[in-house]
Amino acid sequence: MLSDSHIHLSHPLFDGEVTCVNTEGSDETLVTANRDVLVDKMKKAGIAFCVEPAIELESNARILQYAGRYSDFLYPAIGLHPTRSFQTKWKYRKELEDLSKNTSVVAIGELGLDYHYERKKQHRMKQMAWFVWQLYLADQRQLPVILHIRLADRDAIRILRCFKKKLHGGVCHCFCGTAELAKIYTGEFGLLLGIGGSLLQKNQKELEEAVRETPLEFLLLETDAPYIKPKKPENVSGKKWKKARNTSLIIPDIAERIAKIKGISVSEVEKVTTENARKLFGIQDYTDG
Repeated sequence: MLSDSHIHLSHPLFDGEVTCVNTEGSDETLVTANRDVLVDKMKKAGIAFCVEPAIELESNARILQYAGRYSDFLYPAIGLHPTRSFQTKWKYRKELEDLSKNTSVVAIGELGLDYHYERKKQHRMKQMAWFVWQLYLADQRQLPVILHIRLADRDAIRILRCFKKKLHGGVCHCFCGTAELAKIYTGEFGLLLGIGGSLLQKNQKELEEAVRETPLEFLLLETDAPYIKPKKPENVSGKKWKKARNTSLIIPDIAERIAKIKGISVSEVEKVTTENARKLFGIQDYTDG
């Protein structure tokens, strides 16, 4: 069985009938489905469970709602994305704190730092304030963290070093860094690396090296669906591909790519990464016994 450690299934981009990316080599490269049909397809593709972190403040309640709808399949994380944090009033900490008390919550996230935008629009101090507060919240709840760190590793590592003894596990979502950076996150902090659609894109030699050098026990499979699609197939027009939503249906392709890079079997990748996710997020295997 497989798992998707980072998906945004409750996102409005999945509302109604939408065009979705299918697994490579299937009869249909793109499929049309609503959310319920998509979940059914994901289960048939071997996806045992998914974890969904929050983005903006309002998404937290929506995620909890859908986690109830797809119980034992979709597991919620509560948090605030760094690019939304500086748009959110500080007083809403109490709302997040209350939502984090829900017994279905398996992590805090996605939290972190994102320096992708031009410097004057990054609001770094506000991002850092929310990042630190959410790290405190995760420690208070004794939950792992789902980290979003983009072009901000130096500051993120500096902050994480202050919380090293307060971390309860976590994952660097959408990891695309070097093997040396991977060693810092895994070796120094014991964090896992989320490997997703980026590995299926062109010119990913640096990421491939990081995957090759990182022990399988530190890797998770993810998609960040509906975002981060693989490279465009030749049989699909650019217009159609641009409109298509990424889905957990590409998880088998990610597992296969990791197996090829590491020179191991696909079944081993599936088994170990799913066990990694269950252990990190405390998700029970209901098929076992």
